[in-house]
Amino acid sequence: MTYELAIWPILIILGSALLMILLFVFLLRNSDTVIDVLKLDKGFDDDRIEFGNLGSLEIVKIALIFIGGFMILDPLPEFLHYCYLGFKKEISATGLSPFEAPGLSEFWDYFRWFVSGVNLLVGYLILSNLGRLASFLVNLKAKQE
Repeated sequence: MTYELAIWPILIILGSALLMILLFVFLLRNSDTVIDVLKLDKGFDDDRIEFGNLGSLEIVKIALIFIGGFMILDPLPEFLHYCYLGFKKEISATGLSPFEAPGLSEFWDYFRWFVSGVNLLVGYLILSNLGRLASFLVNLKAKQE
């Protein structure tokens, strides 16, 4: 089996990667100019951020928001990709193309699909029950002390 490689997709990928690297370097070296042009420093009198008014419950809530958000954002593309491949495999008359077939052919692929779905579910449950979970964790810590 042979595959034909077109030059345009390779050039587009390399060009996009080069553009992202150049944008990153530009923003890194000229961050003061970007702040001045976008007026991002307006309304800030002090360079410090005060966390003194936050209690333990608010800190636990912020941590749970980060954990739940990462549990949703990280496996979401993989889960959607596996859903697409599974749907195409079941519905399409021709099945999966030779490039897509290795993506959903072994037990390990179905296991990763399941794990990414469980991560999405747990992340959603963390975010939807944020208050109860945070108060439970704070009370659990208080009982241990």
